[in-house]
Amino acid sequence: MAQQYGHLKKKPVGKMMVYGVLSAALYAAVFSNQSAITALFTRGAWYAALPIATAFAISFVHGGFTNYFWSVLGIEATKKSLRIRPEEKRSYDRERPQPQPRLRARL
Repeated sequence: MAQQYGHLKKKPVGKMMVYGVLSAALYAAVFSNQSAITALFTRGAWYAALPIATAFAISFVHGGFTNYFWSVLGIEATKKSLRIRPEEKRSYDRERPQPQPRLRARL
């Protein structure tokens, strides 16, 4: 237990820089070529899948940059340990409650 406190993780600064440059390059490429990209994406048929693929690619690269950015800052997600609960024995022989009779008045 004491060994964990003395051990510091190496910060992924290099990976953050790579993903940051790739993210900036993708955004710059999309915004500087808007007319060509719009013409290509609006052709129809199989070209309709290109905006979805582009969104996935940009999201993946930007998500990687964001992950490493927060790791470099020292902000990590909490890791909760799972507690295993013993199974409760259920009684399937229980009686169902009988419905109570209701008096309904009709006029």
